[in-house]
Amino acid sequence: MSKYALALAALLTLVSCGGEGADPAPAPTDPVRFTQIAPAPQDQPTHAVSQAIEYELGHLPVRGIAPFPSVFLTPIRGLIRFPEAALAKSGRVNDRFPIVLLLHGNHEVTDPSYRGYDYLAQDLAAHGYVAVSIDANAINASSDDPFDPSNHGDTSSVSRGQLILGTLDQLRNIDKSGGPGWMSALMNKLDFERIGVMGHSRGGQGLTNAFKFNLQRESVTPRELRDQLAYTPETFANYPDLLKAVVSPGVVDIELFTKAIETEEIAFSPSANSVRPYNFRGGLLLAPTDFYGTVGLANIPLAVVLPSCDGDVFNFQGARTYDNNRYGFDYDTAANIQVVVRGANHNYYNTEWRRDDTNPPYLPHDAYCDAERNETPHLNPEDQRRGGLFLINSFMRHFVGGEPAFAPYWNGLAQLPSSACPQGEWPCDARVALTIQKDAASRLSIHRFEYADSLGRNDLGGAVTLRGFDAASLCEMPYGNSQTEAACMPARLPGFETRTMTTGGLRSISEHIQLSWSSPKASMSTMLDGISAKAYDTLSFRVAVVRPFGQEIEVSLTDASGKSASVKASRFSDALYLGPTAPRSGSPLIPDVADLPFGNGEPAQLMNMVAIPLSAFPELDLSRLSELRLHLPAQSGKIALADVQFQKLGR
Repeated sequence: MSKYALALAALLTLVSCGGEGADPAPAPTDPVRFTQIAPAPQDQPTHAVSQAIEYELGHLPVRGIAPFPSVFLTPIRGLIRFPEAALAKSGRVNDRFPIVLLLHGNHEVTDPSYRGYDYLAQDLAAHGYVAVSIDANAINASSDDPFDPSNHGDTSSVSRGQLILGTLDQLRNIDKSGGPGWMSALMNKLDFERIGVMGHSRGGQGLTNAFKFNLQRESVTPRELRDQLAYTPETFANYPDLLKAVVSPGVVDIELFTKAIETEEIAFSPSANSVRPYNFRGGLLLAPTDFYGTVGLANIPLAVVLPSCDGDVFNFQGARTYDNNRYGFDYDTAANIQVVVRGANHNYYNTEWRRDDTNPPYLPHDAYCDAERNETPHLNPEDQRRGGLFLINSFMRHFVGGEPAFAPYWNGLAQLPSSACPQGEWPCDARVALTIQKDAASRLSIHRFEYADSLGRNDLGGAVTLRGFDAASLCEMPYGNSQTEAACMPARLPGFETRTMTTGGLRSISEHIQLSWSSPKASMSTMLDGISAKAYDTLSFRVAVVRPFGQEIEVSLTDASGKSASVKASRFSDALYLGPTAPRSGSPLIPDVADLPFGNGEPAQLMNMVAIPLSAFPELDLSRLSELRLHLPAQSGKIALADVQFQKLGR
């Protein structure tokens, strides 16, 4: 048996105690990384759950930005689960319930994709949330295939953003006036001050559009619908009463058109000035598209979840969404979060999307994520959804519902519960790389690498010194569509390519520094000039390991008196490991068999956070710091580095 196999067997023996039931205490070998274990969302339900009810609430005129048809109709329909009478122990029968909307992306229109999140909806309803899964198949039927330029449609997901708001408009009417059947149960029960949205694939881009349109509505007027009907009546083939209003080519009878609006139950979205914006408390973008480079999202906590084996959105456009929006304005109080799930694919978070998108003929074929290869990191559908339920529902319950039990996880302080891990595997935190960017009041930037002289000067004005590197390059952040690549000075280093379909390379686009070395003495020092870190509890930075398997970073702080302290970054983060589980040697410098496919750089790389508690430097005077030094002890390697800062994560 090889040394890798022996090490693997030893580690499996150590972690085999994981599984269902009460979670054990955090591993004693790493006592300062985690302060606790996050609760399982499915524990301690407080409400009985309604049946899965298919709703239909009329038809909404929406607008896309593709050539034609620019205006079309989509049904307002889907599936809803809600809390029934509260269980006796809660005694809260008169509560108003937070709302969580779930929106699927572009999939086969014959599949009921909106039913694929019922496992999330059931759990949310059991804990006092109204969960609404929206059917967007009518948009998919008019949408495009990015690999077929002859098929024009709404690549922007503008119409999906309108559908989210149109659904909320109808729910608001139900909350005020009730309705027949199941609708009466929701009258005076919906809390429009606490709304969250999960958008999957193109649904994620629809989510960001909805947040923008919430302040400036993108509404279709009756005149615009009538003009589209006259121009392309075939677009409305499913609406016979509308077609009757077309009395001759290009001519619509006004009276018949007005009558058809009533008989076809067409509900126009209100204009921007006639309706109060909704209070969105959180948005989770699951393997999202971002074709146009979304910017300007503010004051709403956002989490972008990126499955590392995504064979659909293979260029990880959601990483671009995170990078573009991670630094908000000074008045922005919301956190921005990136979550990389190692071994997850694009489809399995939806129970109706049964195809494994990582294998041929679905392109591109990623040899690393091939579910058939030995030592694959690939998650099966059940295990992927175990993790998905935790990430999605705990995010909603923390940011939307304000439940404090989940705050430690979303501040990087708690381990995943065993219920979120593949069965028989605990701990599994190495499978989920969490990156947190706090608001301006909770962070102090040391080095963002956004200026032309950032190779020699940090954000505090202190000198930066690079030692022992063969090459260093400073890369700006590109703005624009998903095909835009950053410019680097003096040039992008070999191995950091991002645009090929057959290799991975670096997929994060934030401004960063690229480093390569072939000597174990390489280091970067940055002068802090006596700055105080007393208002913060964490030193964090983002890193992507590009070559060869894993890297260690020894982090040293020095105070104004000259006293220094050092820690190994791998004690506090799995970002330095390339496999989905930590190498069995306990060191990122010794490759595990699961890491070997990374040797040629084929898997895509993303910059993930290393977060070191300042309590790991107990002897230093944190009120007067003079230097931060990052030493790379490996013989050789390549990394990308970004967002060096102090943060307040709540330790």
